[in-house]
Amino acid sequence: MGERKKPLVVIDYVEAGIGHIVTAQAISDALHEKYSDDFEIMDNYSLRDSGVPTLEKYEEFLVNQVKMHSSIPSYGKIQMSAMHIGGSKNSLKLIHESIFRKQTHAVIEEFKRLDPDLLVFTHYFTLYAGIEYRNNYKPSCKVVLYCPDNNVHGWWDNRVDRLYTNNPLATKDALHYKFPEDKIVETFYPARKAVTDSDGTKEEYRELFGIPKDKFAVVIADGAYAKAKAKKVTYELLKSDIPLTICTIAGKNEELYTELCEMKDKTKPNITLIPFRFVTEAPKLYGACDLFITKAGPNAVLESVMMGTPVIIDYAGTSIESATRRLFINSKKCGYFLRSPKKIREAVERLSNAPEEIKTLQEALKFFDKRRNGAEMIADDLAKLMDVEVKPTLQKV
Repeated sequence: MGERKKPLVVIDYVEAGIGHIVTAQAISDALHEKYSDDFEIMDNYSLRDSGVPTLEKYEEFLVNQVKMHSSIPSYGKIQMSAMHIGGSKNSLKLIHESIFRKQTHAVIEEFKRLDPDLLVFTHYFTLYAGIEYRNNYKPSCKVVLYCPDNNVHGWWDNRVDRLYTNNPLATKDALHYKFPEDKIVETFYPARKAVTDSDGTKEEYRELFGIPKDKFAVVIADGAYAKAKAKKVTYELLKSDIPLTICTIAGKNEELYTELCEMKDKTKPNITLIPFRFVTEAPKLYGACDLFITKAGPNAVLESVMMGTPVIIDYAGTSIESATRRLFINSKKCGYFLRSPKKIREAVERLSNAPEEIKTLQEALKFFDKRRNGAEMIADDLAKLMDVEVKPTLQKV
């Protein structure tokens, strides 16, 4: 390729749950806002959009794995335990140089074509391929990882130039898995512009989504595929006798969306049911409601608490989601962990008439101040890594 005037940064998007994408988007937003004059930024690269059939099929495989984590109890935890058999680094290399060799080397070929100077990852599969690309074809390319989870597991390749973690326990995990201490940078939690730019009031957000202003409102979701407890919780809340608005995000689950649309006009007079497909302005919907009920997806929970909305976590399908539950519920006291839809309904009915309890939860949420955007911290550190002058901190209103 011809000589570039600016270093090329490729921010890799992998859909295995939306969390890998929204954290990549947060870093991309910060780089564009502060360092677009210093870098050529390619931030829409994904397996599915690569035009390579092998990679398109592999991303569908990853999506299906996430669906199974949500719909089959213990599947995700058993799978993640199996990833460490024989030593996590040994199994990482074995699997990706045997079963998934074709996919791994297809990604490497893509990087050879793009010729990046900096690779930014939020998923372990492409991270491994990126490190192999750097080691075998372009040693000058920097490879960095933001771990979008609240822990670090053994399939995150430790041969990186930088690892960004978001809390002390994840940093401790990283040291356990032998990431070099001088390559670990602990930042605050990154937030994408859809969160940081959402500065309206609850009343404004309710008007935006057609949510009644005089009812307690909950938003229900469990990832992009709605395969965990969203349907069961929605139907349980429909039994309630309190004035209640139920906003259920069906995401890409078209069957559930259609079913709930058919239910809208059949609810009791005290209930308003508003189904949604995939919501591009999900943070504003969280901000419109009094409570978010969800599985322990790290980034959905993070965006809710950054919008000032407490959470009820109803499902943790993997060790990653268990770590999320421990952080947001056990440690930071942002809400409750309740498995039973009936107990969730009882909690909603109690909280609807307990403003002081809601206020106590909201006080705890203030720790997750979106003005302390970790994505900007990461962008600044990437600039240092690439010998670019660090720009002043952006002014926050």
